[in-house]
Amino acid sequence: MKPFASESDKEERREMLGFLRNTSPAQMAEMAIEAAIAAFQRAAKRVPAYRELLTEAGVDYQEITNIEAFVKYAPLLNKDNTFVRFSIHELCLDGNLDGVRSMLTSSGYSGKFCFGVNTADNLARSSKSIDLGLQYIFDVDNRSTLLINGLPMGVKVNTKATVLAETSVRDDMIYALVKKFAPEFEQIIIVGEGSFIKKVIEDGQEYHGIDWKALRVHIITGEEGIAENYRTYIGDIIGADFDDPNGKIVMSSMGVAELDLNIFHETRETVSIRRMAHADPDFRAKLFGPNTGGCCPMFFIYYPHRCLVEELPATDEYNELVISMLSEEMKIPLLRYRSGDYGKIFTYSEVSDILQKTKNPRQPDLKLPFVAVSGRGKFLPTAQGKLYPEAVKEAIYADPRFAVLLTGNFHLSNDDGAALIEFQLRKEHNIYPGAAEQFLAHLRDYSEAKPRVVFHEYSTFQYAMEIDWERKFNYL
Repeated sequence: MKPFASESDKEERREMLGFLRNTSPAQMAEMAIEAAIAAFQRAAKRVPAYRELLTEAGVDYQEITNIEAFVKYAPLLNKDNTFVRFSIHELCLDGNLDGVRSMLTSSGYSGKFCFGVNTADNLARSSKSIDLGLQYIFDVDNRSTLLINGLPMGVKVNTKATVLAETSVRDDMIYALVKKFAPEFEQIIIVGEGSFIKKVIEDGQEYHGIDWKALRVHIITGEEGIAENYRTYIGDIIGADFDDPNGKIVMSSMGVAELDLNIFHETRETVSIRRMAHADPDFRAKLFGPNTGGCCPMFFIYYPHRCLVEELPATDEYNELVISMLSEEMKIPLLRYRSGDYGKIFTYSEVSDILQKTKNPRQPDLKLPFVAVSGRGKFLPTAQGKLYPEAVKEAIYADPRFAVLLTGNFHLSNDDGAALIEFQLRKEHNIYPGAAEQFLAHLRDYSEAKPRVVFHEYSTFQYAMEIDWERKFNYL
């Protein structure tokens, strides 16, 4: 099968990638500021809920004409003062749902649902953005590509550059598609949540006779961040070579339902940089700071013409990310929105300078800013210090003999004052003697905590429903 994207679409992507390579970071930052002020004025004039929030804050929107005033006076938004407080039409441009063609709910992880609504123009813009990333990373304009969307029900991947199969979390459908259609395409991209992808790749090899190494298969994870050791583990099974600029790859993308499916994403370069930081403590400290321990945050690029990202002080260790979506097609224009994610912003020049000073300098191709995302700062307090789920994830995947026995689900709690980790075993898999001690030895690379470890058979693990990959898993 031949790639089928139109020549006009291919040319548009070539031009945009040329723009992102050749436009100075300063010019792109200025474009983001201009777009943010325009988005603010648009929302202030046309969104009933936003007008009410501005009135309550005593803000005259006509005086917000520069970025300093925007940051100082534009109200911070969150779930409570938008979706919880107002009706959906009050949050929309012109106070109505006219033109809306699709809706997406948030995961409901917090107990409060938010919503993304899309017009036809918004969907077209989203499709262009996704296809630009797919071309840059996977060369979909020149390779016939089957994209399998294994994200939970309702989460759509808008793409015109690939053949799209939407399976939700039906792993049996994915196996059937791979077996029947792999010979017809030059490559396959599978998109899904990290633990579900783990199941698909492991079970596909063990029980369904799929030789992943023989296929050109790429992985994109979503929903939550991944451990760098997870990337290595899955990459080894599918035969990824992270040093090959054209090889198979395991990468990640981050979205927020009420904002956009794809706000931040990794590239081959950011994957390489994060892997270098994971392996080199000195470089890790230079890039992410001295207090990261052994765990690297996710490291993404973002597009300043699409969103403006700010930092707000949150804790001694983290800043909170605040995101403003800038597109004119946004039916619910959320500005200075607190998604609850912690992280740090980097300019292109900051990362470039750090890389130049290392023994393995590698300059980013696109002149885009970067953002490190450290999760939501949740942890289990222990007598030895904080135990983060991210540290547990790194330790799980540090040894493939251990990782292959687990679903990836675990629960952290205090048991009579002592830290406890409970793991869920995969079906028909048993733990081996010394596994707990081996895990704890790896955990010491990422945390000072010394928890007790308990393993549960698949069906007796009380914190996860039977193969329910539709919800985000709560580790705490």
